[in-house]
Amino acid sequence: MKKFLISLFIAAVFSVVIFFIGWTQIKVKSDQVGVVFSKTSGISEDAVVPGKFSWNWQFLLPGNAQLRTFTIKPYNSAKVYSGELPSGGLFSSGSENFGYRFSYTIGMTVSPQQIVALLKQNKIYDEKDLNDYMNGAADTIAQLASEYLLKKAEENPSFRAESVRREDILRSIRIYNDYPEIDLTAFAITDAKIPDFKLYSKMQTQVTFNQDKLFQNQTTSDEQNESEILSE
Repeated sequence: MKKFLISLFIAAVFSVVIFFIGWTQIKVKSDQVGVVFSKTSGISEDAVVPGKFSWNWQFLLPGNAQLRTFTIKPYNSAKVYSGELPSGGLFSSGSENFGYRFSYTIGMTVSPQQIVALLKQNKIYDEKDLNDYMNGAADTIAQLASEYLLKKAEENPSFRAESVRREDILRSIRIYNDYPEIDLTAFAITDAKIPDFKLYSKMQTQVTFNQDKLFQNQTTSDEQNESEILSE
């Protein structure tokens, strides 16, 4: 009987040790999500999230598995996109210039399962890569939104950036085509400087006219010089 109790105790201890070795949920903090990598199974299909029981047998094999963790806090960023219309410096007149500048606040999140998807697609490897990925998404949003605003301003001289609806911008730029894994939680235009497209077009036409006139005068002068040479 004594030997049986000892054997039962050893088996119980062994079972507890096995349980804790494979219990991955306990290794993830409350603000994190984990993904299991193993030599035998590759990247796990299911993320390890706080509050949900998770046990992985892959950890029972020494050196076979690792748990990679990612912080799941929302990503918030302030982005600025600026530039100048083509040949804007050439067409500038006095204090008027043809530069543009847009400022945005952008917020986004990535779900635990989308982190798994990004890992499987080799788009990220660790938390730094995830932050870089989201920062790249924010840069793309700022660029596409600015191009949309500039196009609207060119089409309508009375256009004002503050009057545009967020839904219209997001529907136009279709950020989910390039970044389907992100969930855009916040987007706002905090400042906008739009060039005067009407004046820009006028100056562009004037410069083109002056260049054409200069070319015609030069051609006429060359023809006269050629004629004088032939008459001598």
